[in-house]
Amino acid sequence: MSEFKKMNTVKLENVYSLCDHYDSQPLTLYSSALKVVTDFTRRAPQMILKDVDIDHALFMMVNGHVRSKLVIDHDDTFLGVVNSRDLTGRKVLSIAQKRNQARSDLTVEDVMTSKNDLHALPFSLVKEAKIGDVLETLKEIGQQHVLLVSKNGGLRGMISASDIARALHIPVNIIQKAHSFKEIFAIIHGHEEMLA
Repeated sequence: MSEFKKMNTVKLENVYSLCDHYDSQPLTLYSSALKVVTDFTRRAPQMILKDVDIDHALFMMVNGHVRSKLVIDHDDTFLGVVNSRDLTGRKVLSIAQKRNQARSDLTVEDVMTSKNDLHALPFSLVKEAKIGDVLETLKEIGQQHVLLVSKNGGLRGMISASDIARALHIPVNIIQKAHSFKEIFAIIHGHEEMLA
């Protein structure tokens, strides 16, 4: 028997309006960046082991309603980030073909973005920043999210473009940036593994 109980729902037939926002100001690009931080001191980060196969990883993300996870090894060492696009895009097929492997044999480690290719901001800097500053940073680095590091160098949190879009109710489009001809070719042809 469960220790939790089902709550009784109510009908909506006599509800015609939304509640007023008396207790909070709507978020804007000028709001504190802290409003869109996933702070790992308040909410445990979404993590996944490096050797989980990509189909199981995608199943976990879809059913957990998350778009990205931190990748760790069996000693809880941080290795990188994987997002749902990594698990479903052309990158997967390209890597499988290059290695002469079945797509289903690939693991999270095979398609993740290594921590060496990720960007981070000091948490102290984000405390003083606006949401617009973070959005501009994401556009400049051409990545969907930026990690936050604490003074002692540990991972403190993350801010993603999708979190900003959801919070502000605006579309956010981050274009991957290329810094060399090789990167331009890889982005155009969907060969992201060439960038590793």
